[in-house]
Amino acid sequence: MDTKRILNVFIASPGDMVVERKIVSEVCLGLNESTLMNHIGISFNTSEWKYIFPFTEKILDRLIDDCDILVFIFYKRDVICSGRTESEALNKFLSVYDSLKSFKKPHFIIFLKDEKVSDGEELKDPQFNSIVNLREKTGNDKMLSFGEFSSPYEFCEKIYDYLEKWSIENVKKN
Repeated sequence: MDTKRILNVFIASPGDMVVERKIVSEVCLGLNESTLMNHIGISFNTSEWKYIFPFTEKILDRLIDDCDILVFIFYKRDVICSGRTESEALNKFLSVYDSLKSFKKPHFIIFLKDEKVSDGEELKDPQFNSIVNLREKTGNDKMLSFGEFSSPYEFCEKIYDYLEKWSIENVKKN
């Protein structure tokens, strides 16, 4: 009997990202039914973490032990608006990311939902620029990936393609 490698995907986002969390779960269900994933012996299991912050030692241990892929979804506006809870959460995530790098697990994916910001407002914000700088610094870091989207349909396509490609490239069949 063939055994499948189960990839645990944890989905973390602010409470207002309901549609996007559901999309990740549905994409994983779809990938579980795909001929390609069945052929290479991969299955996805998802867990939603609406209240992942603050990171506690218990959460860190669970990430190290049980999580293969951690998907963070934020509105870009929340990242660039100083003082917002989500922005603080992103900063906490970045510090936890630094502490987990030595474990080489889980793989982190940050998706930013783009909403039109007028007059280049985002480019003036130092916090937004810190994300751009992080992308540049971690460009070769295989443990962290970034994506942007502006609609649920686009997000669905991108997360599907990303999870499928990452799985094929990083998981060997037992």
